[in-house]
Formats: sequence, structure tokens, C-alpha cells
Amino acid sequence: MSIASRSLALLTCSLLAACAREPGRGRAQRGVDAAEVAAPGAATGPAMGPVVAIQAASLRPIAPAAELELLTPEAHLQRVALALRGARPTPAELALVRADANAIAGIVDAYLAAPEFGALVRDVWNEALLLRVDVNRYVLPAVGPLADRGSDAEYLREVPEEPLRLIEYVAVNDRPFSEIVTAEYAIASELAIAVWGATPLAADPGARLPAGWKKVAWDSGQPMAGILSSGALWLRHPSNGTNHHRAQADLVAESLLCSGFLARDVPLFNNIDLSDEEVVKRALTTDPGCVSCHQTLDPIASHFFGFPKIGANNVRKAYERGGECANPERGFCYPLSEYREKQAGLWRKRTGRAPNFFGLPSQDLRTLAAQIAEDPRFSMCAARRFYGYLMQVDPDDLPDASAAALQDAFIAGGLQVKPLIKAIVLSDDFRAVAARPGSAAAGLVGRKTTRPEQLERLIADLTGFTWRATPGGGKNAAKKGGDFGEVSLLGTDRIGYRAMAGGVEGFQVTEPSFSYNPTRMLVLQTLAAEAAAYVVEQDFALARPQRRLLQQIDEADAAAPAVRAQIVALYGRVLGEAVTPESAEVDAAYGLFTRGLAGGSRRAWSLVIAALLQDPQVAYH
Repeated sequence: MSIASRSLALLTCSLLAACAREPGRGRAQRGVDAAEVAAPGAATGPAMGPVVAIQAASLRPIAPAAELELLTPEAHLQRVALALRGARPTPAELALVRADANAIAGIVDAYLAAPEFGALVRDVWNEALLLRVDVNRYVLPAVGPLADRGSDAEYLREVPEEPLRLIEYVAVNDRPFSEIVTAEYAIASELAIAVWGATPLAADPGARLPAGWKKVAWDSGQPMAGILSSGALWLRHPSNGTNHHRAQADLVAESLLCSGFLARDVPLFNNIDLSDEEVVKRALTTDPGCVSCHQTLDPIASHFFGFPKIGANNVRKAYERGGECANPERGFCYPLSEYREKQAGLWRKRTGRAPNFFGLPSQDLRTLAAQIAEDPRFSMCAARRFYGYLMQVDPDDLPDASAAALQDAFIAGGLQVKPLIKAIVLSDDFRAVAARPGSAAAGLVGRKTTRPEQLERLIADLTGFTWRATPGGGKNAAKKGGDFGEVSLLGTDRIGYRAMAGGVEGFQVTEPSFSYNPTRMLVLQTLAAEAAAYVVEQDFALARPQRRLLQQIDEADAAAPAVRAQIVALYGRVLGEAVTPESAEVDAAYGLFTRGLAGGSRRAWSLVIAALLQDPQVAYH
């Protein structure tokens, strides 16, 4: 970024009233440890010893290095740290890379051993499975045994997250990634166990497990097949009466194989009466246009007839008489009966297509899981998804030759996720900031946008501030079982701004945005103002060594040399950039500081920090 553009950002900020807020004027503000934001429920288990060196996979670059403009080693480390941790690298890490560019490999090993890595894995797979949806229809009511379950916000942090916790567990503990579908266990919190019913299993020796989560087996009788057995997954992706679990089959094909049915070319037709179920049923086995998809879609769907549709209203009605559940045999009493063996064979009446997997005979979820795990598309799809998330491109846009090399490396590493991630972030693909026109890498490399999840972790790490609110329950709070609870404004949509900040809402907004528009800029501006006011207030209440940002100066000190020295330190900490007290950047920030002094030194420092938190180096990396 040019000096002129950064100076303009600083000067523009001084004209915006939102650039600095008085403490307490924001919707919510509090200090936390960065790890609380990065990975709620920090991993427990054996104390982390020396970091183990991870053998990175060998990737085929999408273009020769000569066609790429690469980041410097220090800027590369900045990008890696934001991607893997949502934080700036430490001064010691930057010093290591300045002395030896190859030191970045060991730093990545440490990042992959940290709790934030598990949060990253969950973020990646939430974009595929769309589980973090704060829509009423997917929030089970706080009634009966769950009357004291806590707020909706607490529910959303645990019950929908259950399949993602299993995926995290597999990745963090270096298990083959195929275990996300073949595991004969699940990872559940106490609340999830109360919702679905589960039997605790013995913990794996040495395995890292998030605090408050347990290894369990579900009690409803479904074959244990990783996330395929999850009631939370099918609560979010239910089948209506006439869909006959086809949407669930498509979810499996799209998320796990990158081979969804909705993207297929289908010949147009208008000679089928879609209002007549019998006519439709015949067409699905006789009309060539229908058969082309349904001959493989329907047999996959036949595996899921044992999972009935469970809605929040079903459960609420079951408890509407004084808190005692009526008709428990219907399966809508806690713990819910998410799987019903007697319904597993209903495919015979509904579609007539026996379970199979793309023509291979299959008996149940366990068989299906094994077939998915052995399908070459599974490892290819998983590798593409990790690459696409980190590179911020559509997984399908990766050239086939590069994708095949990525898959080969993933398989060679025993389908362990860490070597794959390490290889991606150390690759020239990830390090490139631009490509020569006409290069195969054009359109795939470039600046990375800081996602809402990364932005929340970064701001918390720098300032100790997390943007949260505790909205009231409103007139229907008692009816719904309580208030919404404390929420992250960058992690939710009903109350917060996740989609406005470019994130995935999961229901209507199902893909992230990597561009900046006025709405996203307003979110960043407001967050920066709140965080700046907070950290200034907190820092000046502490001794210098205990402060986060303002360690070089006292509140009453407005002498130019001291102020400029503090601004230099802020550039290093907030933006990871080395500047001098006489540089144009510091001149611009100092000018902003002096104009803010009319409102006091706290106001002045809030302006400067708010401006830096809105810098393009925060918005992008």
C-alpha cells in the first residue's frame, strides 16, 4: 500500500465521528483473552510439549514462480498468521523470519499445534455444511428437561456445532480425515447429549478434546458413521414429506464429494404434472431427463429414511401441557429420537430404490460411510475445500492437474490435515500477491480478505475487545424459553453483522464475500471505533508493562518525540510494519493525534488506533 493512500485513510478517519467512541457507548464491550475468541473451549489433555515438526506435503504450483509476484518473507508470515490464527505474528517470530526465511516452517508447526487451528477447521467445514444458522426453525425450544438449558446463544454455540467438533477432533488429533464419516463415535457437549441422548465413551489416550465436550455414541440406534449419524446435521438439513431425503443425499454428494446433483446439466421438460405425486414417481424411473440424476440420487437418499423431520414446533407442542411431555412414543421428547429403525425401510414405499452408492450395493450408513471414504472424490474434495478456503477461491476453480497433485499429497500424508494445511500456506500459490497477465494463476492468487471470524480474533488479540451484545428477549421471550443471551456481533446475523461483514449466514447467504462494499466498511469502521476506545481506556488504567498497545507513553505526555515513538510501536503491533518516527505515515498519524487533543489525550489516541484498525492491512492480508 502506498504512503499516500495510508495517509489518506488516516486523514479521512479524522473526519468521521465514528472513528472514536466514548467508552461505554457501544452495544457491548469487554476484555477477554484472545484464545477465548479464537477457540472457545480450549483443548485439554496432555500438556503441550515441544512442537512436533510436520512434514509438509509437496504441492504442484499453479504457475511458475517467474509468473508470480511473491510477498516478502515477513509479509508472508503476516498472511499465514492471519489465516491460521487470526492474529499478528509476534516480534520474535518476525525476527526469526528476517534472519532466516526458512524459519517460517517451524512457526507454522507451532500454529498448527495451537487451539486456534481447531477453530479454523470448524470454520472451513461450516462453509460446506452451513450449520451456524441462527434461525428460529433450527433452534430447539427450552422446554421440559431443557427448560434451564440457557440462552439461545449458548444453544447455538453447542448443538449445531456438534458435527464440526467431530471434524475438528479428527484434524487436531492427526487422524485420517476419512474418519469424519467412518467414526464410531461423536463429539458432544452436555447440552447436545441432553438434546439427542448419548452414552459417554472412554477418551482416547493422549487425544486433545475441547473442554466441555465428550466422546459419545448416540442412543437412538442409528449406525455410527461420523457426521452422517448426527441429529444436528439432519435437524439443519431436514427432508420434507415429498422430498424423500433427496436434499440430504445431495448435501452428502456436494459437501463430501464435490459432486452435487444440483449443478448437473438436466434437459428441460414441461410435460410432467409436478402436482401429481404418482406421475412424478413414474417419471423418476422412466423419463430420461429425470432418470439421469435420480438413478443415483435416490439410492443415496434411501440411507436416510430412518431420520424423520424434527422441528422446533414438534418439540414445543409435545411439552405444551404443563411441561410434561405428551406422547413420548412419537419421539419429540428430550432426549429426541432422531433415528427410528422402523422407518429406515420406508424407501420401499416412497421411491422403490434400494440403498446403493453410485451403483455399488449398500446396506446402511456404515456401508455408505465406507464407500464415501474409499471414493477418490472424497479425498479430492476435502483437499480442494481446504485449499479453496485458504486461497479464497471456489474449490472447483483449482486446475485439475494442481488438484490431482494436492490430492496425491493428501493421500501420501495418510489423509492427515496438518501436513496439507502446512503445504498450502507455505506454497507460492498462497504467498503470491499477483500473477502475470495470462498466467494460469491469474484470478486465483492475490490479496486475501480478512473474514469476520479472523477479524474478531485479530481485534481481540490486539485490543482485548470483543464485539458482543446481550439483547433483551422481547415480548415473546417467556414463550420461547428465555432471552437470546450474549452474542458475538461478528458471529451471528439475527442480532449481529456476520453477513454484512462478508461472512456466511448459512440460510440465505451461503457463500462468503471477499469484496468490500459500503456496508462492510461501516462494520469495520464501527468495530474499530469501539475497540480503540476500549483499549485506550483499559491501557491507561494499567502500568505500562501490562498494557496491550500504549506501552511507550503516559496519558499526560503529548511531547512530539514520545508520541511519535508510540505511533511507531503501534504500526509494528497493529499492522506489523516497521516505520520510522520521521516517515510520512507517522506524520499523518501524528497530525491526527494533535487534532484529537482538543478532546483529551484519550480521545486523541482513540482516533489514531481506530484509524490503524481500519487500515487496508487489517481489512486484507
